[in-house]
Amino acid sequence: MDAADEKTQLKEDFQPRDISEKSTRQDESNDEVDMNEAIERAGAGCGTLLYSLGPFLIFSLEGGEVIVLSIVGLMVKCEWNLSTFWVALLQVNVFVGMMLASILFSGAGDKFGRKPVSLIAAIGVTSAGLLCGFVSSFWQLAVLRGLVGVFMGIGVAPCVALTAEISTIRFRGLLVSYVCLSWGIGASLTSALAFFVVAPYGWRGLMIGTALMFSPSIIFLSLIGESPRFAAKKGDWAGAEKTLQTIQKLNCAGDGMNIKLKRDDRLSDDNQSKNLGFWGALGYINSTGRTKDLVIICAISFMAILIYYIAGYSMPRFLNEGYCSDVVVAEHEKCKFDKSVLFDLGVISLFEPLGVVLAVIFLEIIGRKKTFQANVLLLLIALTALYFCVNNTFSFIFFTVVKFGAASIGYSPFLLGSEYFPTEVRSFTLAVIVACGRVGACSGIAVSQFVFNLSARLVLALAQIAAVILSICLCALQKETVGTTID
Repeated sequence: MDAADEKTQLKEDFQPRDISEKSTRQDESNDEVDMNEAIERAGAGCGTLLYSLGPFLIFSLEGGEVIVLSIVGLMVKCEWNLSTFWVALLQVNVFVGMMLASILFSGAGDKFGRKPVSLIAAIGVTSAGLLCGFVSSFWQLAVLRGLVGVFMGIGVAPCVALTAEISTIRFRGLLVSYVCLSWGIGASLTSALAFFVVAPYGWRGLMIGTALMFSPSIIFLSLIGESPRFAAKKGDWAGAEKTLQTIQKLNCAGDGMNIKLKRDDRLSDDNQSKNLGFWGALGYINSTGRTKDLVIICAISFMAILIYYIAGYSMPRFLNEGYCSDVVVAEHEKCKFDKSVLFDLGVISLFEPLGVVLAVIFLEIIGRKKTFQANVLLLLIALTALYFCVNNTFSFIFFTVVKFGAASIGYSPFLLGSEYFPTEVRSFTLAVIVACGRVGACSGIAVSQFVFNLSARLVLALAQIAAVILSICLCALQKETVGTTID
């Protein structure tokens, strides 16, 4: 074969091979894949973060509630001459509302979808929060704060479920942590707002400003699509694909290929995912052998939130009343907040998001359980040191460490709950976990109000006991969820 013939033969051999390779790549890009593979193809990036901005802002508002109510409670006590009981009732009814709504509407996210339930919650929280700034009596404020709690209780579980269901295996812990990180950011922003607003506009201005600050959650939740996992379970394959393709495009992942899902009839079988109800959902969890996990995570939720709220609601009183000094603060001065105290609250609150960020770094390295156990140990050391403190400077440092540790374990039940349970009952189980956490919040507020009047050190002792029990519960968990897919 001469050189010309050899060149012609090579050209003929090359062209079909090139077309075949292109065709193969195109076929691969158009292959139907299961849900886990589709989410991995969609990737993680700006799109994933944008989809979780709505849940982020809703969680921020809950973090802000701790600061708002700890400040407002003391101010309305003086304005309306309230007893400790009525102040505690005002602060607790937000979380009673959350607890009751979490139970009564526990299946709403699994029945109607993550997005619509979260959106309704965001609208309700913002509206009730704004109205709180225009009340003229205790009972008006109490009812509206209760409504704020009800709508927050409805929205928290679907928000966490939505976040977990759009994230890849590698970044799931990071994304759920990023949303729960907003607790600390919400507390920091509300503290900063209080520093500038409380003096000129009073507690009503703080209420209005807080609601407006987090109202953009309505916009973000209106713009995003439904959770692809939930849509697929309900048989809306086109909707699931559209959401995944949108996220992939915003993430700049891949080369613009279309994600096509395998139409698995078992996924969209309504016998499992439709109208399970409260007892039906519990029965389904029991049938999967995860009842023990639910009980343990509920106990973790109660203890973690109990500690968080003991720290959050006691801290302003500790700082304002000079717990670690010999200075006696007059009773009428306890109703006022000096700007230096508000500034200290803001600085300490900045360490909440830092605690979550550092915890996130270790979540994927040493695992969920070890990371949370290390944070509990740090928290226990800080609480013990605070118990024996004799100087206000040291109290500031120890409270900073307490908030650091409390924030990093405060979101642990949500991350564990989102990974331990399947899509059919994920919103339900998260709602139950939230309800147990709100019982812890109410208990923490009661401890802060009533036990503090008896002995400030007894408050710290109770927080230490709760930290020990929390550590035991974390040890009881058998499963590690790093690097695993969720059902």
